[in-house]
Amino acid sequence: MKKNFVLVISLFFLSCLSQAGVYKHVDEKGNVTYSNIPSNNAKKIDLPPIVVVPSPSVNTGEIEERIAKRRDSMKLEEQREQLQGKISEEEKRLNEVRDEYKDGVPDRLGSERNYQRYLNRVERLRDEINVRERNLNVLRNELQNLPVKTKQP
Repeated sequence: MKKNFVLVISLFFLSCLSQAGVYKHVDEKGNVTYSNIPSNNAKKIDLPPIVVVPSPSVNTGEIEERIAKRRDSMKLEEQREQLQGKISEEEKRLNEVRDEYKDGVPDRLGSERNYQRYLNRVERLRDEINVRERNLNVLRNELQNLPVKTKQP
């Protein structure tokens, strides 16, 4: 019994002595070396204890679901930005055509000595205004029909 007690105590002290430390050694050239083995002129460094934070207990299905939602949200934002860009371009072009159309009485161009050419251009401008207005309505409806972005948890 006494033998076992001495054996346990000696193993305990050996394990305490074998605890590894971190040693810092600077040589003549100024090179710094860190090691767990003590050497000549090495100083032992006392490091703060390592803090271990347990991971939250979230299953991988929830994580994948969050990633999918975020990916979908990013796609929706991208689509929304593209539609808004197209709408602004279409509005700009519509305003340009309306300015040229001047409520059905656009200025005659020098190349329109023939009155029929002038009338053809007026009709083309009117048609282009109608097409641009329909395009704007379609784009705005498409933008409204995009799902609303949901908040991320």
